[in-house]
Amino acid sequence: MTTEADLPIDGDVLREPFMVGADEWSLSIAARDSLAGSASTAASWALLAGGAVAAALAAAVTFTLARRRSYAMAMVAARTVDLRAAQEAADRANQAKSEFLSRMSHELRTPLNSVLGFGQLLELDDLTDDQRDAVAHIRKGGNHLLELINEVLDISRIESGNIALSPESVHVGEFITDSVDLVRPSASNRGIEIVVDRSGAWHSYVMADRQRAKQIMLNLLSNAVKYNRQRGTVAIKCTTGDDKATVRIAVTDTGPGIRPEDLQLVFMPFERLGAEHSDVEGTGIGLALSERLAEAMNGT
Repeated sequence: MTTEADLPIDGDVLREPFMVGADEWSLSIAARDSLAGSASTAASWALLAGGAVAAALAAAVTFTLARRRSYAMAMVAARTVDLRAAQEAADRANQAKSEFLSRMSHELRTPLNSVLGFGQLLELDDLTDDQRDAVAHIRKGGNHLLELINEVLDISRIESGNIALSPESVHVGEFITDSVDLVRPSASNRGIEIVVDRSGAWHSYVMADRQRAKQIMLNLLSNAVKYNRQRGTVAIKCTTGDDKATVRIAVTDTGPGIRPEDLQLVFMPFERLGAEHSDVEGTGIGLALSERLAEAMNGT
């Protein structure tokens, strides 16, 4: 600090005057070196360059991801078109199969009815025991084949959407009783007892096609009798469904049952789970038809 006006100070000098009593003093300050250093001037340019590089990388990544997404969406669209075309082709093939089965079933029933008719006429003649036994085999085989044709025809109608249903209010106990009466003779021949529980939902009404509901019941009961043991038991019970708007009908028997790993095959057409190697007659299509009929009537 000095009172002289000119000071031997070079470079950037800060001068600040201030009063000391009645005298004015001057404070002069100079730095030997740059306080910010040489990097201070390049910092802004480095920041700008770094930002530009980062922006360029982000743009490149975004562009690449956009192209990949566009490619993936194009692949998905192409696959969707292919799948839709394959589905339509499968639907057409299934429709053609159903129509073929329906027509063939009609064509087969006509000559088969003739065979059965002539078989009935032959039974009216004076036949020997061997001849009568042969005619009985003809009628038995013909009726079995006719039953198979009718079931195949029903399934083809359901798959093609041409099945005719007549929903009405049906008394549960009545159509079960009618079904039990039809299978009771075959059950009696094997000493099988049919136990019917008339409590629960027995007196309820359901919306269903009466004939088709009876057809389902007959399939379940006939299976319970055919695959049961000698002098076994078949039990029928009706309860209200969990939703309180349906009726659950349970048919149980004392037969050998089905292995857990085979349960998924129960409703496969023509699948008899090995019973085809036994002496129990059947087509393996009854339960498949029953399932489709139940679903057609909004049941399970």
